[in-house]
Amino acid sequence: MRKAVVILALLLAPTAVWAQGTLRVLSVRGPVEWKAASGRFVPVNATSQQSIQVGDQLKTGPDAEIYLGLPDGSYMVVSENSNFTVQDYWSGNLKSIMNLIVGRVRFYIQKPGGKPNPYSVKTPTALIAVRGTVFDVIVDTDRSTEVQCTEGSVKVENIAGDEVVLDQGFKTFVRQCERPFMPVPNDAPMNKNRVVTIRPKSAPAGDVNGNASNGVLAQDNDRRNRISNPAVGPNSTTTDNSPQRAKPTLTFP
Repeated sequence: MRKAVVILALLLAPTAVWAQGTLRVLSVRGPVEWKAASGRFVPVNATSQQSIQVGDQLKTGPDAEIYLGLPDGSYMVVSENSNFTVQDYWSGNLKSIMNLIVGRVRFYIQKPGGKPNPYSVKTPTALIAVRGTVFDVIVDTDRSTEVQCTEGSVKVENIAGDEVVLDQGFKTFVRQCERPFMPVPNDAPMNKNRVVTIRPKSAPAGDVNGNASNGVLAQDNDRRNRISNPAVGPNSTTTDNSPQRAKPTLTFP
């Protein structure tokens, strides 16, 4: 009976490790600090093989770097001036690794048996879903996120669920309240200060001076935005077959 209990414990050991969400410190260079969920920041000992648990926070100083390993052989390299919180590995169908608050981390995710390894990484503006790959996540001080895929592919989405898929050699950028940028090659410049100009869908090209003219909303967009006007009914029109908003009546003294 005792032998059976020992065998069962060995079989369940990997599951227990995943449930705890342990990251193992593999190597440390420079000033790195660690804080338990209910403690204070203390230096990480480079020779202690320390474990980082769910809820723990870790930050690196100038010129610092730390390697952290996962139980399946995957690992990550946390660069200088980074700050993140370890998250529970199992979150729905994804194994959530961390919430990167600021800084840069490169991930090396293994593919056990050649199958996708469903890890995910969170940032203030993005969720990155991994399929077994090498990729970098960089979070700026303004909370925007850049993701660069070196091998394999990753899916990047914002908090509203808008997403792009990065193939090998491509990157994207996500700012608050914006869709992810269209992927571009990793070595291509990216205009992070883009300004998105929104024009009516059915607007004419412009006037004689080249200025964009004011157009009417497209019919499908108008239906979504037009409210029911009790004075004229929800199907008020200005033409025979073009539903539009009821036009206001202006009164002057």
